[in-house]
Amino acid sequence: MATLEKIRNKSVLLFIIIIVALLAFILGDFLTSGRTYFGDPTSVAKAGGVKVEYQDYQQALTQAGEQMRNQGREVSNDVLSQSTIQNLLAQKLMEKEYQELGITVTDKEITEALTGDMPHPAASQMIYYLSQQLNLPEASGRTLFDAMQNPAKYNIQPATAEELKKIWANQEKQIEEMMLQQKFMALVSGLYTYNKLDAKNFYDDLATTRHLAYVSKDASSISDDEIELTDADVQAVWNSQKQNYRLDEPTREINYIYVAIEPSQSDRAEAQKAVENAIEGLRTTPGTEAIANDSRFVAQTVKVPMSAVTDSKLRTFLSENESGAATVLNRQNDTYTLAKLIDVTEGIDSINISVLQAVPGTNLDSLLAIINNGSTFESLSDGVTTSGRDSLWTALEGLNMDAKVKAALENNSVGKAFILTDTVAGGETAGAIYRINRRHAPVKYYDVATIEFTVDPSQETLADLATNLRTFLSSNSSAKEFVDNANNAGYSVLSDQVTASSTGIGNARESRKFVKWAMEAKKGQVSPMMQDDRQSYLIAVAVSDIYDDYLPWSSPAINTSLRAQARNNKKAEKLMTEYTGKATDLQGYAQAMGTEVNHGSVNFTSPTLLNVGVNENALHGAVAAAPQGKLVGPLKGNRGILVFTVEEVNSENRPFVEADYGMRFNQTYGLTRQNSPLPLLLGKNKIDNRSLKFVAGVND
Repeated sequence: MATLEKIRNKSVLLFIIIIVALLAFILGDFLTSGRTYFGDPTSVAKAGGVKVEYQDYQQALTQAGEQMRNQGREVSNDVLSQSTIQNLLAQKLMEKEYQELGITVTDKEITEALTGDMPHPAASQMIYYLSQQLNLPEASGRTLFDAMQNPAKYNIQPATAEELKKIWANQEKQIEEMMLQQKFMALVSGLYTYNKLDAKNFYDDLATTRHLAYVSKDASSISDDEIELTDADVQAVWNSQKQNYRLDEPTREINYIYVAIEPSQSDRAEAQKAVENAIEGLRTTPGTEAIANDSRFVAQTVKVPMSAVTDSKLRTFLSENESGAATVLNRQNDTYTLAKLIDVTEGIDSINISVLQAVPGTNLDSLLAIINNGSTFESLSDGVTTSGRDSLWTALEGLNMDAKVKAALENNSVGKAFILTDTVAGGETAGAIYRINRRHAPVKYYDVATIEFTVDPSQETLADLATNLRTFLSSNSSAKEFVDNANNAGYSVLSDQVTASSTGIGNARESRKFVKWAMEAKKGQVSPMMQDDRQSYLIAVAVSDIYDDYLPWSSPAINTSLRAQARNNKKAEKLMTEYTGKATDLQGYAQAMGTEVNHGSVNFTSPTLLNVGVNENALHGAVAAAPQGKLVGPLKGNRGILVFTVEEVNSENRPFVEADYGMRFNQTYGLTRQNSPLPLLLGKNKIDNRSLKFVAGVND
């Protein structure tokens, strides 16, 4: 019995342990998934203590999309999505700054900005436009606000007044945001403004020109095998520029294989045969019957005079052939353009008419009498029951014109007005008055079909491409194997760096879901074969490295540039060792280096130094500090060495005015040079972009 009791007690304990474990498992799943009340399941992005909520993001994205469409611009949704997130993060961070700095806009300031004697510039346009549309007695914010509050006083409909209130509220919000930004910028600009020394140095750089005699030797004069370049040399260059490679968010170094889904040679041969058969069929059957049942051929038929044909090849085809002729007009890559001349007829090219259209029930006879007495058609147009034009050129062919109207315009006399009526629904008679002012002589009309045929990859081609890539991936399941063996398998390996904010991989369109795979994968992992939604390419991705703080020197994105800088640096050092102290004047150095003495002028507002190179800051500084007439060098630059003498300094007698040059200093180096406020607002904070949570994955 004692033993049984112990088992019972331990069973209770075991049951409690199991329950606790289950709860821990369930809670752990909740806490790590997006479908939970814990954490931030609805946040799209976070940075610097602020976050962008999904609902706000969706609303802003919709508005941005509508604005793009209204402007006639096309931007991929992925690009628009990420720019929207960046803008919202900047806005949230700005709002945080306003709060922490105590920057506010009062109701009185907003009221003054909208209804004061000097309205805010952003409000002036809205006030003027709405005042004109509503026929208000004056274009002022006060009158517009009064009309919004008392619509009956200005004969404004209640629905219009409600819409006006929405516009006004939106304008208040925009004005408040702009005024907050202005106050913030005014405050922060003080951190980026000039002092007296800045203004004087800027004056010296801009107004002073130094005329030099110099000898230079380029690093390219040293062959690569004359130096020993190590990874340590490359890393040293990276260390000197490390701040340039700081990452705002975690980054994945990826390699990828991109396979365009294109027709095979077999597909192109089959397409060529299909086009040849189509041409034969078009020549022996009426119209476009020969290709009517083949969806690969898209036909468009028009009836036009030769004057309306702009394509030179089509003009030649029409002029040299008879009805029934067909040909391949053009072939560009995998797209064929075919043409068939269906028929040639005669018709009036164009006719000039006057017309007065009227609503049913209008007394056309009385209007005709007025016209015959000399009145113009436009003078009888009231914009409600009648609409008149005095001179209108129109074609009679190819417009699907009503047969009754066409016949009347073909057959009636020139210069005589006539009435043309028809019965409409309800038995009412509607009509118009016409007058033919001028009618061109008949010309040839060409009934021609132009047919587009695009060679698409066959299912067999797609299957072969997919099978080959899958076979390669099954044998190369690590990132190293992926890179090392791709070339032997006939694939080119491309590289990229992606983050959660990346709109895609390389130039592969609609590839954000593949970014999601890469950001969720482990280092060294290789993806399965993936395909875009349009079936235009296959892609496979390997994650070669993961970076958190800095883009390392070994990254393919910067390694080539860093290695070139390090190589030039080593060559310049070798030149310094070889030529330092070899002469006491420029002519001697020119003879030692096997070159000539050159002359040139240096102004420090230019990034280019003589013919030595660009961004030679150290050499620029040495020129600025050199006494006139003294031999200076050799000095090591980014791409070689330089020996020089300052022969003359010319200030061009420009007076130094501190305020003027201080303002120019601010314009060049101050806060106005910041392209985006986001880096400034982020500081050392990183972006936690969570928008990939809302992107369907590869297998979703």
